[in-house]
Amino acid sequence: MKKLLFSIVSLCLVMVAKAQNELVVATLQHEDAVSVFTGVGALGSAHEAAADGDIITLSAGVFNATTITKSVAIYGAGFEENSETNTAVTKINGQLYLGAAEGETLTGVHLEGIYFNTHVNKNVALENFQMRACYVNGTLTIGANTNTIIKNCVITGAIAGASLVANNCLIENCWVGNDINTFAASSSVNINHCIVGGYVGPYLCQNSIFPYYWVGAYYDRAVFANTEGATVYNCIFRSFEYNNKDKNSFINCYAVDIRDIFTDAANANYSETRTFEIKNPETWIATDETEIGIRPGWSKVPGIPVVNSLQLNVEGKTLNVTYDAKVR
Repeated sequence: MKKLLFSIVSLCLVMVAKAQNELVVATLQHEDAVSVFTGVGALGSAHEAAADGDIITLSAGVFNATTITKSVAIYGAGFEENSETNTAVTKINGQLYLGAAEGETLTGVHLEGIYFNTHVNKNVALENFQMRACYVNGTLTIGANTNTIIKNCVITGAIAGASLVANNCLIENCWVGNDINTFAASSSVNINHCIVGGYVGPYLCQNSIFPYYWVGAYYDRAVFANTEGATVYNCIFRSFEYNNKDKNSFINCYAVDIRDIFTDAANANYSETRTFEIKNPETWIATDETEIGIRPGWSKVPGIPVVNSLQLNVEGKTLNVTYDAKVR
């Protein structure tokens, strides 16, 4: 409850500072203290001043990228503007790196509600890494990782493993434009309720849609091309040719032409207005008894509180802040 209170206070300070100077603002929450940084370099400044376990809250607007070397949580205003959900856009300009080059394992980084205008890359192994409600206009490279959650994200490129081992990596409710196939074969990767536009490695795949690829038909068009050991439950593919049937396991899967999958378009392209509603939800049923695809559990809204009203009163050197806020 205390952390939530200070998160709301941080958000109020963001609104106050931004209203006063129209600059982008980052607040740093360290225990009971909150600091404010302004300008395009505010993320880097807040990170430099941060300690492990701190929370950085970013206003809407554009920030320069930095290298994350501390166990911090970074929350933005969202990756798409939507008046109904009170989300705006926090954009990071330039490639964000996770970990210092040749550094040690980076633990506990949390990224949420941010639009990255290019790749997000790692320099070190990651542990307990989370990315939620983010848009990566490029490839997300996480390499060696343990206990990872990537949820409610749009990744226009690939999710890359750099041939390294992923232990307990969950990719859920994500739209991925390219491959998820470069983690080591011994990895434990779970792809659940996603739309994936490229190749997939020998992982656990559930309740997802692979709209452009055949299963095992031709190397250049097979979603599990040259793959052994994949276990696939309740997924939709473009077509089936089981020349790799003995190498991978497909259970309760469907072959559907791309033009016949979705109600809102004859393709799987991403846009702000897409719903990705499927045509036959009563037939294409997921393992959790919802529908196959991205919609069950899909949300673009970051988990920061919404400030509905804000009143300021200055008494001498004291700024009194009265607010009404709710958690989304």
